[in-house]
Order: sequence, then structure tokens, then C-alpha cells
Amino acid sequence: MVDGIENVIISLYAKGMSNSDIEEQIREVYDFDISTSTISRITDKVSNDIIAWQNRALEPVYLICWMTVLFSK
Repeated sequence: MVDGIENVIISLYAKGMSNSDIEEQIREVYDFDISTSTISRITDKVSNDIIAWQNRALEPVYLICWMTVLFSK
């Protein structure tokens, strides 16, 4: 259960939710009380990885494939 809740918390955090929003969401969906300080400790585990990803070197060029689909009746 704990590992599952940690994954949910990290997922919600990655989607931009605040700690208090995550606390409320966990309570509503899972009927499980968790403090914002516990949520903060969990998100701190991945914060260094997030910062490293945000500051990574970008490639000079990225390939983009644009596809258009036409439907006819």
C-alpha cells in the first residue's frame, strides 16, 4: 500500500499538484489520511532528479513527424 501511495503522490506531483492538493486528492479517492509533511518527504526523494531533468542539455535539433489523416464518407 505504501509503495502504491508513493507512486500516486509522485505522479500527482509530476502533474503540478501542490502538496495540499495531493493530500486532499488522496483523502477523497483513497479514503487515506496523509500529512503534507509526509508528502513533502516523498516528493523530495525525486526533486533532485526533476531538477537534473529540467537542466539537462538539449539536442540542437529534434525530429518532428506531422501526420494528417483525412476521412471520407
